[in-house]
Amino acid sequence: MTSLAKSIPANAIPAKQRQITDFLLVLLTVALFYLAFPGSGIPALAWFAIVPVLIALDKSRGRYAFMLGLLAATLGWMSSIWWAVTGIAQISAIPVNLVIPVIFIYCLWSALPYALVTWLHSRFHWGRSLSGAIKSAAALTVLINYIPQLLPGNLAHALYLRPLQIQLADIGGVPLVFFVVHCVNFLLAAGLLLWRSQKVKSLRCFALAAVIFLGNLAYGTVKSETVAEQTSRADTALTVAMIQPNLDISLRTREAWLQHRQGMQDLIIEAEKQQPLDLMVIPEVPVPVSYKNYPEDQSFFHDVKGEADLLLTAIQPLEHKPDSGAGYFNTMELISGDRVSHQYFKQKLLPLGEYLPFEQQLPFLRDWFPGAANYQSGREFQLLPLALERGEGNLNILPLICYEAVFSDFVGAGVELGGNLLVNTVNDAWFGQSPGGKVHLALSLFRAVEYRLPLVRATNTGITAIVDPGGSIIPESQIAPYQAGFSVTEVKTVEIGSFYRDYPNVFKYICMLFLGYALITGMRKENA
Repeated sequence: MTSLAKSIPANAIPAKQRQITDFLLVLLTVALFYLAFPGSGIPALAWFAIVPVLIALDKSRGRYAFMLGLLAATLGWMSSIWWAVTGIAQISAIPVNLVIPVIFIYCLWSALPYALVTWLHSRFHWGRSLSGAIKSAAALTVLINYIPQLLPGNLAHALYLRPLQIQLADIGGVPLVFFVVHCVNFLLAAGLLLWRSQKVKSLRCFALAAVIFLGNLAYGTVKSETVAEQTSRADTALTVAMIQPNLDISLRTREAWLQHRQGMQDLIIEAEKQQPLDLMVIPEVPVPVSYKNYPEDQSFFHDVKGEADLLLTAIQPLEHKPDSGAGYFNTMELISGDRVSHQYFKQKLLPLGEYLPFEQQLPFLRDWFPGAANYQSGREFQLLPLALERGEGNLNILPLICYEAVFSDFVGAGVELGGNLLVNTVNDAWFGQSPGGKVHLALSLFRAVEYRLPLVRATNTGITAIVDPGGSIIPESQIAPYQAGFSVTEVKTVEIGSFYRDYPNVFKYICMLFLGYALITGMRKENA
């Protein structure tokens, strides 16, 4: 242990002036994180967003370092998902004043891994060395990415509109992109801390940060060009129409749907006129619809749809009568000809938004929150086979309803079954014109890069888009947010594959082994 460490008590609290400076550095990191995150539009800040708090951690010890990390991460989470408060309140009919403490507790819980890493970072004195920067980045990668989370968002998602900077996801998924971004952050902080006392080591840290950043960019450039070339030579293509109905969230009944479906009809008819279609996608909407369960809907869609298959996000009552009140499945119905040929039942439900957590164990919660939804989860994937007029090979739609697309392992299980066209239907209208829609898109977009598959994302109010296997949004697929519209896009499909698809856990095991080594060597040095 260094003499500096011996001279500072394990739980020493710095003088008041130092605490004020540290607090300002924490606020600076929170501001940079907020500005980098989807919605604010300055993704370049991700590469140095946490540098200020790392400087504040220098010479901090024990509980003080832990609390600095906890404060920074809690405020960072709160500033990034504030929009979820009103959204969840509207989805679940739970009063806002009850949602706020739930969101705060969630942010505090999500901040704990960050706090633990800041404690390790300070305890083992990783802040002023090149190797320490790599160790801290590995620790953060393991604790943030490999512990299951309700909303797996992090700083890597700030780069979702910078496809050249996220191509490493096809090797190690989001965790590898996260690791690279945080390696650069930790190295920059170490370089700044060493600048006055050890310039040679400082320059080495800066140089390695530059090498990592430029190496990531070089890989992204080469890989993007390769994927684009492979996609351009694809033999299989389909023409996809996406409908964005822009139905207001106040419309939540069958009566409301029957009164306002004319707008949907006009969009479908207009889209059919553009060119021959292979698939039309109707997104998740706030009103209950179903070709299978409501005769009025069967007649409506039968009259307006053309020859193309129709993919409708619908509901499936638990009991035979749709209005029984027994609960529902959230489903996708693939309508071929005049029948539902295949159906998928949503497996990952949104807590509070689609079900009431712990209701079975605590039945009285239903009395407290009578307006909370009562959806049930499906038990398995159901791929939706699509017959094409052009090209060769099989095309299996992997249906992903709402936030199912943000979970990489979940999507990977469907890809393993043979899914080769990702279709994500969404209703982000609950979050209004907040950053919620952009955050949701950012968390989903990485699936296209990880599995090198196109992602069709149809939404009620936006952001509607198709992402190619290189992670770029196809311009003509986009529909202006918060207004009704449609798009018709040719989507090329080709079997590209990826290392991550075949070996999704390799980078995880490498990180875990390296972190174990770092912890063991750190404790040995302490005991020396």
